[in-house]
Amino acid sequence: MLIVLAYMFLGSFSVVPPGKNPVDMAPAIDPTYYLHRTLPQTPIPVPFGLRMNTTAPPSGQTETTLQFNKGTNYYWYSDPLTPGCAASGTWTFYVWADTATTLSTLDVRLDLTSSSGGNSRSIGAFIGKTINALTPTLYTISIAGSGIGLQTNDRFRLTLLPEGGGANDSHMNIIYDGYGSETVGSETRLSTTVSFTNCSLNLRVRNWSLTDTIPGAIVYKDSQIQVSSSNGWANWTNVGGIVQIKVQYFGYWVNGTFPVTLDSNKTLDIRANIYNITVTVRPANQEGVLQSVNVTAYNSTQYGSSSKIATGITDANGRVSFQDVPNGTLFFTSYAKSDYSILISEFSQTVSTNGQSISLIADQNAGTATLPWEVFFIASFVLSRWPTAPDNAAKRKPKT
Repeated sequence: MLIVLAYMFLGSFSVVPPGKNPVDMAPAIDPTYYLHRTLPQTPIPVPFGLRMNTTAPPSGQTETTLQFNKGTNYYWYSDPLTPGCAASGTWTFYVWADTATTLSTLDVRLDLTSSSGGNSRSIGAFIGKTINALTPTLYTISIAGSGIGLQTNDRFRLTLLPEGGGANDSHMNIIYDGYGSETVGSETRLSTTVSFTNCSLNLRVRNWSLTDTIPGAIVYKDSQIQVSSSNGWANWTNVGGIVQIKVQYFGYWVNGTFPVTLDSNKTLDIRANIYNITVTVRPANQEGVLQSVNVTAYNSTQYGSSSKIATGITDANGRVSFQDVPNGTLFFTSYAKSDYSILISEFSQTVSTNGQSISLIADQNAGTATLPWEVFFIASFVLSRWPTAPDNAAKRKPKT
């Protein structure tokens, strides 16, 4: 079971698929959108417009000319985008154009819309570019763009408007989508140096009860990994798109893989399958409990410091509590001495719930040595049979 607790924000704290365009497949840096004469990908957005994408026109294709009438908006839409965070920065519109006389004025606007063309969010605009060439000429228009979050299937929309009234011509001509007057590398196009992978991702690993943060967990973002810090955090910057997250702890997967959509900066708490448990140690006849036993949990049968998950000494009730152990099959040992020299039990147990109780049965033949119970008494090991009278309780032998 996986629970992700999320808080969402753009540019501050936040909570807890697939187009052939580099920006459509995954956020990309420095995209260039070429204007085409074809319809946008479905659903066709409203108001009506044409398609722009990162595919340049074929080298042998003859360009086309579109006559712009004054006071009319003309639209181009990108293919649907994947999520990301577009930083603020400059967008540049390169346009081949001419006019019938010596003066026309072109307004350029860039917005982010939904796939259907609605939910318009402004990125930037340039008002009043003078077009005064009588033959096709390349004009460059710079647009100061604001930072914005890209949601799944958003589109960029480029709006071109020839201003009406005054000394403006009745129309101007825009040349695009091919070659003739245009030259290769200088086509009518929209370019930017803005990065769309400008999101931050902050993940905090917590235990199931949400009382502890977990250091030392291996947190995966797709194929990238980070080890959670002393306060449980794993952080990434300059990311975007849809990423897959999973967490490993002491070699155990402590949550299922889940997606995070990076359409804003995000901070998430991961509620992992990391539990608090109680271990009770009993003698072989299971009558009573064993005190002062060293109980250790490992992630394998290769008992050693590198595989140790938790360790502790049983109390007067024969119990020891372990905090923050992973779900899965753990290997428990108990020793009659704190120095791990006398092994008295070894069992594998599956941990699957928070607050789980586990019983270990001490075996005098555990390990490679056959040890009489007297050795355990000498090792400060106390055996209780739940006595009905004081003299029924097992006594520790005095040291000699």
